[in-house]
Amino acid sequence: MSFKLTFLFFLCSCVCMSQNIKISGQVLDQNNMPISYANVILVHTEDESIIKGTITDDFGKFEIGYLNSGTYNLEISFIGYSQYSTQIDLKASTILEPILLEEFSEALDAVNIFAKRPTYKKSVRSNCF
Repeated sequence: MSFKLTFLFFLCSCVCMSQNIKISGQVLDQNNMPISYANVILVHTEDESIIKGTITDDFGKFEIGYLNSGTYNLEISFIGYSQYSTQIDLKASTILEPILLEEFSEALDAVNIFAKRPTYKKSVRSNCF
């Protein structure tokens, strides 16, 4: 009887200890088109250490699993778009609303183009008598 009780206790402790909290969502642009291969990073708020990261798939979807409950910063970035950041308090598995990234546009002040003429000219002379 003690073997069965020990086994039951061990099984219950394993089930209680194994939390499989995950976070998932979709990244879209301003035209509601999916953004493929965007960087998704989960950062711990206390010490700003990177917990886990992934990239979005062809449909702009991502999933980060095997997380502990706590408070995290979710950071999403992609070339040509402004970085998205939000704080998330995870207590259970979460599916986020679609995340919209805005296009990043930066205007240059000025572009100067300089052209120099050669300092000498080469001309052909004909020697006629």
